[in-house]
Amino acid sequence: MADAAFPDESLVFSSRDFDAVRQGVARIFKPHLLRLHGTGANLRAQMHHLRQGNASVNRLEYGAEVEIDPDRLDDFFLVQIPVAGHASIACGNRRFDSTPQAASLVSPTLPLHMRWHAGNAQVCVRFERHMVEQHCAAHLGHGLDEPLEFEPELRLDTPAGQYFLRLANLFAEELTLARRLDGCAHPFRHPLANDRVAEHFASALLNALIYGQTSNISAALARPETAAAPHFVRRVEDYIRHHYAEHLTVEKLALVAGVSTRTLFAGFRDFRRVTPMTYLKSYRLDKARQALRSGAPTGVTGVTKVALDSGFSHLGRFAKHYHSRFGELPSMTARMKVSGPNGWRNSPGSDD
Repeated sequence: MADAAFPDESLVFSSRDFDAVRQGVARIFKPHLLRLHGTGANLRAQMHHLRQGNASVNRLEYGAEVEIDPDRLDDFFLVQIPVAGHASIACGNRRFDSTPQAASLVSPTLPLHMRWHAGNAQVCVRFERHMVEQHCAAHLGHGLDEPLEFEPELRLDTPAGQYFLRLANLFAEELTLARRLDGCAHPFRHPLANDRVAEHFASALLNALIYGQTSNISAALARPETAAAPHFVRRVEDYIRHHYAEHLTVEKLALVAGVSTRTLFAGFRDFRRVTPMTYLKSYRLDKARQALRSGAPTGVTGVTKVALDSGFSHLGRFAKHYHSRFGELPSMTARMKVSGPNGWRNSPGSDD
């Protein structure tokens, strides 16, 4: 990504003071743990921030090597694009090296730990979570069944990555121009000073992500028949979303649909490529995984409760189906904790 010149008005801070830097970044993103490697003399941090509506473009560099632990972002998605140097990223269960050819796309529900190496500078594009979820729901035709999670490594040397990069560059340039003209009374005041125009611009960026980057809704977005599914199929899907933990049979679902079991089977076979009960099982497994990854359940008792709460009454079959779907046992998901290298995760301060 081109390292665009941000206007002076967008400067949040330029400092060598460790605490001031951490607090400045926290104001724009969220409170986090920060560890400085080396001496404080190496810290030459600077941050710029441009926001319009529910999206913002930021440029951040520390100068020195730092480790950053925000845990989960919670309220926003973040695309981090190195314009110089590189960073080591641990997001969810993925670890990779982020370079100008490989950005990081962080989903708000995934734990995040980073090491920004000396000389690393990044342009960070932030999207508010509620905007992204509403955008995806509009494309799916219904609300999200589980939190949206992207594959964290966003390759910028692919056609899809290059397309997103061009849009991000243009968005940064337009926000920069809008800030310079902010408050201008000229009748041709820059259009991105209008939140609605900026929202349309941001939606183009989101389309590039949801259709160009693998996520847990990619399969649903790729199904051309979704919108054409009969009303009784959609009615059963909606019922499952609200009653998946209850004891459900295909006969019960047929009654909900108002059709015969034979017609219900045919509808799901033709439009969802699965049986109604397989659809129900998949939905229950997804809800169980969501609960296990939340970090709340621990031990055998916790996993058992998640299974029962998700509608599974036979724990052995639950574990078998879970392993077949996700490639790991439920207990492994519940235990999974991502920690930074050398066990620094709970160290909030500097070691200079």
